[in-house]
Amino acid sequence: MYRLYEQKEVCIVMGAGRKAEEDVFLEQAAADAVPVLRRRGGGGTVVLSPGQLVLAVVTEVASPFQNLQYFQAINNWFRLALEPLGVSGIEDRGISDLAVGELKILGTSLYRRRKILFYQASLLVDNDLSLFERYLRFPSRVPDYRKGRSHLDFCTNLQQQGYSLVVAEVIDSLDQVVKDRLFRLA
Repeated sequence: MYRLYEQKEVCIVMGAGRKAEEDVFLEQAAADAVPVLRRRGGGGTVVLSPGQLVLAVVTEVASPFQNLQYFQAINNWFRLALEPLGVSGIEDRGISDLAVGELKILGTSLYRRRKILFYQASLLVDNDLSLFERYLRFPSRVPDYRKGRSHLDFCTNLQQQGYSLVVAEVIDSLDQVVKDRLFRLA
């Protein structure tokens, strides 16, 4: 089972082990009436907003282990969906990010329950990247390739990379890829 959607309202979503006071400018979020939510999966705190494509996959898998392999397999679906749209140069970075060069374009989260896998990802298409600086503190845990950079210097979206795509186009392409490959994870 999977769901693809564009986030309609701004919200902040924390990973299971994160603390709001350490990750979020809570006063700013409250002043702007932006909800702060928590997911079951790991990973850092994120801002979801219009212009981002979210993929959520829940499926039974063969192994209760191999998380890295599952990250890589599902992340590759994004490459396969973006290539026909003219997007190239998407690379694996950190544990489970996708990037254009050294700029993050996709983050992921994983929750496991034995052989049940719950994968979530957010692809930055044409969202307002300044929201990251507005609501998120500098994270306590970062991948090596971040190299101390601020949110705005570390993240990019497809629009900033010169691709004039909208989320609906990417959803259509990714939907076909997921339909063709979801059963192969099991």
